[in-house]
Amino acid sequence: MKLKRMHSSVVKLGLVFFIVTLLGNNVAAQFAKYTNSYLQLGYSAQYEALGRSAQATSYSLGMERANPASLTQHKKRFIAGGSFSSIFTGMGTLMYAGVAMRLDSVSSASVSLLRFGVDGIQNTLDWRDEAGNDDYGRIRRFGIADYALFLSYGRTGFMWAGFAVGGTAKVLYRDEGGFATGVGLGVDLAANYSFGAWRFAAVVRDVTSTWVLWFIEAKKLSRVRNGKELNTTPARAAEGTIPSLELAFAYSRTFRKSLSWGATLCFNERFDGREYTPLYLGSVSFSPAVGLWGSYRNLVFLRLGAHQLQQIPLTRTSQALSFTPTAGIGLQGWGLRIDYAFSAPLATVSARLNHLVSISYSFGG
Repeated sequence: MKLKRMHSSVVKLGLVFFIVTLLGNNVAAQFAKYTNSYLQLGYSAQYEALGRSAQATSYSLGMERANPASLTQHKKRFIAGGSFSSIFTGMGTLMYAGVAMRLDSVSSASVSLLRFGVDGIQNTLDWRDEAGNDDYGRIRRFGIADYALFLSYGRTGFMWAGFAVGGTAKVLYRDEGGFATGVGLGVDLAANYSFGAWRFAAVVRDVTSTWVLWFIEAKKLSRVRNGKELNTTPARAAEGTIPSLELAFAYSRTFRKSLSWGATLCFNERFDGREYTPLYLGSVSFSPAVGLWGSYRNLVFLRLGAHQLQQIPLTRTSQALSFTPTAGIGLQGWGLRIDYAFSAPLATVSARLNHLVSISYSFGG
């Protein structure tokens, strides 16, 4: 009992210390709509090629991030592999590696690590000299590197047949070129249900809100001109990503024993007010995503999809309806699986492409 009371006291003291530290450093905290967007990248080539609508489809490595409940679907004891993605025609690179393990007949777990980096960013803080003259020789370059550790768990075999649940804990570390570093925590929860040829999935992102606490090198950002300090920045800041909901559906059929096909549909609901999504109801916006796939003997796959349907402002008075088309292929056999996907983000306003390759190997009885 004494140990339990001591542990409880330590936890309470830690929470009080954390809150006091935040308040004592005048932390600027706010909910932001588009924080931690790098977590939406590099799930798996299967997921990307199906227009990010594959939350209810069969499991492949990386899908535990899209839907941790899908972990219960893999048959082998272990799955290991990773993904590499070139973002916006090489402007950024993303690497993802992980391993999933079947714990018993009803549960599985995985651990994985993601890194997203952008190099060669121009630092123009010292672009002008003390006299205010432009000096391009004073421009320096820096890079950013954002990391995320994922711990996922999925379980089935209770309540009723075909039902599974899962969760993912996210630990974030972000290094913005030495100007600021951030640490954060978040949790996703998911549920699956299979009924015949139909599969349904519900995923709640950032169910606890994903908070990132920033430690800012204010002196590196501040500049003094004519005796006046410019670009003043607080030493601490915090931002939170509010929860969102994804509802996904998948249907598949097999005919002539060797040919299979399927379709996927997902609605991503956000509750932070309408932005550019054309589908909305009050403060809730609905972002649709669709996918279509076919396979031969479950060895060769062809996939198509689309997502990110948005109204893009071109001028102050005009908008254009845009979306992101996706496509990909896949090969699997003898435990080895290779998938490739490409997408054209906001196709009507951008000519840059994303490429994603996923490789995994399944083994063990």
